[in-house]
Amino acid sequence: MVGPSARSFCIAMLSLGATMVSPGIAMGQEPVGQTQEPLITLRPPVDPNTRLQFGLLTLTTPEGTCSASMLNSFWAITAAHCVFSNKGACPPFAPNQISLTANWPGITPSGTPKTAQAKRITPFGTPTQCAPPQNMQGFPNDIALIQLGRHDFDRANFPAMKLNEQRPMGNLTVTAYGRGINALAFQIGPTAVPSVSDGQYRSAEFDISSISPNSALPPATFSFPGKKGAIIAGGDSGGPSYIQDWDNPLSTQRKLEWRLLGVHSSCSTNCLAGQTCAGATTWTWVASINQCTDAAIFPLRTQIVAAIEDIPADDSPTGTFPNTTPPSVLAHQRALYALNIDEPLIGPPGAVQDVGLTFQKCHTLRIGEDGCPVVPFFEQWGYDVTTHHLLHTPSGKCVNISGARRDASAPIILFPCSSGTNDKWTLIERAGSFVWSIKSDFDGLCLEAIPGRAGGSDGLRVFLPTAATLAQRPCNGSDAQKFSNVDADWARRNGPH
Repeated sequence: MVGPSARSFCIAMLSLGATMVSPGIAMGQEPVGQTQEPLITLRPPVDPNTRLQFGLLTLTTPEGTCSASMLNSFWAITAAHCVFSNKGACPPFAPNQISLTANWPGITPSGTPKTAQAKRITPFGTPTQCAPPQNMQGFPNDIALIQLGRHDFDRANFPAMKLNEQRPMGNLTVTAYGRGINALAFQIGPTAVPSVSDGQYRSAEFDISSISPNSALPPATFSFPGKKGAIIAGGDSGGPSYIQDWDNPLSTQRKLEWRLLGVHSSCSTNCLAGQTCAGATTWTWVASINQCTDAAIFPLRTQIVAAIEDIPADDSPTGTFPNTTPPSVLAHQRALYALNIDEPLIGPPGAVQDVGLTFQKCHTLRIGEDGCPVVPFFEQWGYDVTTHHLLHTPSGKCVNISGARRDASAPIILFPCSSGTNDKWTLIERAGSFVWSIKSDFDGLCLEAIPGRAGGSDGLRVFLPTAATLAQRPCNGSDAQKFSNVDADWARRNGPH
């Protein structure tokens, strides 16, 4: 963690470029020798799509920053020591003291990073000692999970990260990510130049050099030396380490997949000659790093898998929500009759959020039978041209793509209007008619009425009727994607409009 009270459990990815101070000096001891030029040749930051692929995050607390990454749509993983204060008795931070920031393509409409507050913290390790000046020491199982809100971060097109199912093995090549220091301290003549951190993610590959001793329990850590660009420094604590392996080694259709092996935990360092590397200056004058250690996923794999199956309650939407439907929208309420089924769209009873929208079934589609009447009750919908919100006017909630999903079968629900794009729509009107097609600003798909099922029997089973539902599908101009302000049978019952 980087901050006023930086810790020794922090990591960064660097590339060696010149001579370091003498090796073997642990942090807190006086080093010997000095460097005459910068130690690193800077690696470029990882590209935005890689940050999105691995769900790379910046974790922020009142005492500094760490690294983290997404495991699935709702859970992130980091180092346990990142979620504890290093003051006093090392109390854990409250969820409202921890925030996670994503800087991924499309995370916000404007392209700026998005920050969300932690909902729950599950540490698997706690400090074994808390005593100033270097408070926290010894973090067995230095891993923690952080739960986010249900709609905080959208990575709908990426599956949950797989956790490695085997013990770490020596000489295994690992790809790691972290966003700590990008230039270590160095000496130019009499001038000491401190370390530098730009806070951007970088990657490195390293070979595992040692594994925590075997016992009755699986090894909890694995270590690696500072080579092949894998150097640990302040701010990378909690950054992920991955391996690649075949999804099905015996299949001719096999493909490589990433698996999470561990998270960055601790390291030993050398301090620049004549400087102090402790307390608030822990990482300011670090000139070289001897060996670094990751907390291994494998001993906790079963517990982690069980924990991240928990889906957060959908009661904490993000953004700014209107309390009332705009008067301009209320003045133009309308019904939405799907032309293919001749039924109007209705909000669920009580406008309960996160329940799929359905159509009112008024007939059995027998020839000559009246459809749903054109009555004010069905005029439940309004469109705000300013925000592109399609509103359920009785509740003020918005038509929303559940979970910000992009697949064609994603359910369409009511949800408090937000600043996201998964509740924004563009109307395509047929000239001279009362017919709309409704296209998502989020994924370019169109709303479509999916017919329900009529009740009946096949002689063996009885089928209950089901209502037609609303979903998103690729736009095709069919009647299933056309919605009229009046039902198809209106003219027969009421004369020409």
